[in-house]
Amino acid sequence: MALLGELGESVFGGTPLGVGIAAVAVGAVVLGPRAKPLLKKAIIGYLAASERVRELVAEASEQLQDIYAEARYEFEAGLRGEASADGKPAAEPA
Repeated sequence: MALLGELGESVFGGTPLGVGIAAVAVGAVVLGPRAKPLLKKAIIGYLAASERVRELVAEASEQLQDIYAEARYEFEAGLRGEASADGKPAAEPA
């Protein structure tokens, strides 16, 4: 049984959701074919949730990169003494 725990931790990364899925998998093995639909639904739910988390992280990363690029442009424009995008002189850096 310890081998199944180690296998579950290595496959699912030891996250609480992964541990839960590993427990469902062990239950499916013990309970037999009647638990197969439950196991499939649990795996599908896990995959859907992990995909949504990846999408949210990618969107947040893209927004942070945009903000960084805008701030860097404004900073460099201020160093050169250029006008900002709204036509006003750029503020002097502190």
